[in-house]
Amino acid sequence: MRKLGILASIATIVGAITIASFTSASAAGDDKAAAVPCQRKDFKTKMVKEACEKGGQAAAKDAMKAFNKDKKITSCNKCHDKLAPTYSLKADGLEQFKKLGGEMIDSAPATKK
Repeated sequence: MRKLGILASIATIVGAITIASFTSASAAGDDKAAAVPCQRKDFKTKMVKEACEKGGQAAAKDAMKAFNKDKKITSCNKCHDKLAPTYSLKADGLEQFKKLGGEMIDSAPATKK
C-alpha cells in the first residue's frame, strides 16, 4: 500500500513537470506572435511610437487599451476608422487623443525666443 502511495506521488510530480514544460514552450511561442511589428512607420504620438519600438503591434495595442481604460473610453472606434492591421484614424482621432492628455511628437524643433 505504501509503495502505491510513493508511486502515485512520483507520477504526480512527473506530470506536473511535463505540463509546466509544455506551458513554458507555448509561452515562448507566444512571444513570436507578440513581436509583430507595427504597420505604421510615421508616428504622431509618443505613447504609440515607444510601444511599437518596445514590443510591436501587441505592445501598442496594450498601451492604447490602458490609455482608453484610464480615460474611460469605451470603444477604439471613437478614434479609429478601422482596427487591425492598419488602425487607421478618423479625421479627429489625433485631436481627441491630444484633448485627453495624450502626448504628441513634436514635428518641428522648438525655437528659442
